[in-house]
Amino acid sequence: MKKLITLFFLFILLDSNYTIFSQDFEEDDSTDFGSPNQSDKLDDEDECALSKDSELIKLLNFKLKKFNPTSKEFESGPPLTEEEIKHKSIRFYSLQLKEERNVKIDIDKFASLGGATLASLLDRSSKVFLRHPEKCEFFSLFGDSIIGHYEISFERILRLYATAVNKDNIIAQEFIRTQIIPSPMSLDSAIKSLYDDYGYQQNIIESLLPQEVRTLFFGENSMVSVADVAESKLLAFSLLGGRIADEGEKEIFIFVPDSKKGLLGSNETIVISSTSKIYEVPLLNIPLALNVMRSLGFNAKIIIMKHVYIDKESSCVVGEGGLWYHFKGNDKRVGCDFLSNAIRSIRTNTLVKSNDYPTFKESIDRVNEIMNN
Repeated sequence: MKKLITLFFLFILLDSNYTIFSQDFEEDDSTDFGSPNQSDKLDDEDECALSKDSELIKLLNFKLKKFNPTSKEFESGPPLTEEEIKHKSIRFYSLQLKEERNVKIDIDKFASLGGATLASLLDRSSKVFLRHPEKCEFFSLFGDSIIGHYEISFERILRLYATAVNKDNIIAQEFIRTQIIPSPMSLDSAIKSLYDDYGYQQNIIESLLPQEVRTLFFGENSMVSVADVAESKLLAFSLLGGRIADEGEKEIFIFVPDSKKGLLGSNETIVISSTSKIYEVPLLNIPLALNVMRSLGFNAKIIIMKHVYIDKESSCVVGEGGLWYHFKGNDKRVGCDFLSNAIRSIRTNTLVKSNDYPTFKESIDRVNEIMNN
């Protein structure tokens, strides 16, 4: 009998434990384990999110009492300086906006503002933050000043600056000229930028260059010609503090014909980079390009050719009166496709067979070394 009672209680105990364990498992199954860092990600997205246009409009429509630098509270002291007026007015407006929400807009939108809208925004600067165009970072406004120095890709800088110029936003223009540094550019990107003479208006590039620089490079009239926009753009990159990324040797070699008389085909200039790429740059202003490239730390060499070896029977030579001739055996014809034949000579390592090799031996040997790597 005792054994039966003992077995009965043992059965109840096991049954109750099973029920408890079952509840534990059910609770574990229903537990929601969120994705790691999910809340952090949401916080980051919220932090980087821009305000709605309606929020910006609401802030712009907020009625502000105008700051009066000649009001009674300032009568007892000396007249306020411009700097004091600026600081006191910013504080005066910020106190009125204390309960208003911050507004986050992108820098592109800010650059596109002008006139009364921009003036209204600047009065409310304590509540306005401008988002960096390429990262989750915000610029603070202090009246008509943007605080800090930032790095932005050069192409983005040009687009921002073009917008600011076209909208006559002087504040954005000054910010770009003095407080933004272009992100480093690769050697090959710098050379490719020499292709684009028509990407931006002349006046955009001109206004990025200080007056003394324009006079130095373009003469007294300070005009940038359409054909020089690409070189001027790279000059602006240098003046803004841009640099070429450190990726080994920064070398370029420019091949030019000794004369342009009798040249056939297009008018591109051959540029070889130390990355072993061959470029055919149209309408290159060689003196300007060399100056700009050297200012960026390039070791830039020029190779002037008056004899291009083609094969055992053929060559191009500058003859009487600076005219190019194409020789094939005993056949002599006026004209030479310098571009195609010079590139073929570079690729086939036959530059050493040119009559110009002794004059430019060091540079040609280096080009062959680069192209054979």
